[in-house]
Amino acid sequence: MEIQKKLRLLFVINPASGVAKKVAPQEVVQRFFERRPEAEAEMLLLTGRPMADGKRLRELVGAGGWTGVVAVGGDGTVKMVASCLLHTGIPLGILPAGSANGMAKDLCIPESWVAALELVLNAKVQLIDVVNINGAEISIHLSDIGLNALLVKYFEKSGVRGKLGYARVAFKALWYRQRFAVQIDNGKDRVARDAFMIVLANAGKYGTGACINPYSDLGDGIFEVVLIKRLSLLEGLKMLFIRRPFNPHKTEIIRARKVYIYTRKRAELQIDGEYIGKVHEVTAEIIPRSLAVFVPETKG
Repeated sequence: MEIQKKLRLLFVINPASGVAKKVAPQEVVQRFFERRPEAEAEMLLLTGRPMADGKRLRELVGAGGWTGVVAVGGDGTVKMVASCLLHTGIPLGILPAGSANGMAKDLCIPESWVAALELVLNAKVQLIDVVNINGAEISIHLSDIGLNALLVKYFEKSGVRGKLGYARVAFKALWYRQRFAVQIDNGKDRVARDAFMIVLANAGKYGTGACINPYSDLGDGIFEVVLIKRLSLLEGLKMLFIRRPFNPHKTEIIRARKVYIYTRKRAELQIDGEYIGKVHEVTAEIIPRSLAVFVPETKG
């Protein structure tokens, strides 16, 4: 008789993610696995010191023996954990606990923590692409230059969390929106445009639910460069808060495996919900099927 091996899961918890919670995620995880003898959960609480946290996580991942590693936080936490799991074959799970949980939405992971934990125990494993940015960072979800990166900058500086805080900084970013001149070269075509925002889209939706990339396929070996060429204040607010798709007549999509982007004026850059700074140049290249993730047996 074959003895089934006990599942061993590492939960990487960012206590600073999202808004204040009635119950700490580590308590939910602990109570859940007290009733699941087939699995054991270990936890790593992030300290807010990226270098030290990353080093500790890489050490734990390198020790081996994990059935999966679960990021408990928003898109920034997911990106941090994913960077330590690249090419390891160890699946990434997500317990959505951030102000924005865009990658969880794209992978059809439930918002309910208990449902998300059940999914981890009963999920299938899928290999997805990631995008290398400037040779130093990875993006598994959405990165962009311009308007939304400015919003992320304002959001981080405000210190306010939750939907009200997001709405406040979104209005400010939209009010001060500016188009900028940009050149884009995907190795096949070179174009010059004016745009409010350039999105490097591995996935399809922002955490608000707004669909930026209708061609999203996380495992096709291609990412999309989405140019937002025209955007009114009212239209921007509708897209962010009513979950309307971006108007296809005001966007342009370039598909690429590798791309070079140059902006005449320095513009804001964010990667998976984390503000990076102002840049003139961005290079991006797909790393196909390099990250294993837990997804529902049937997505939808």
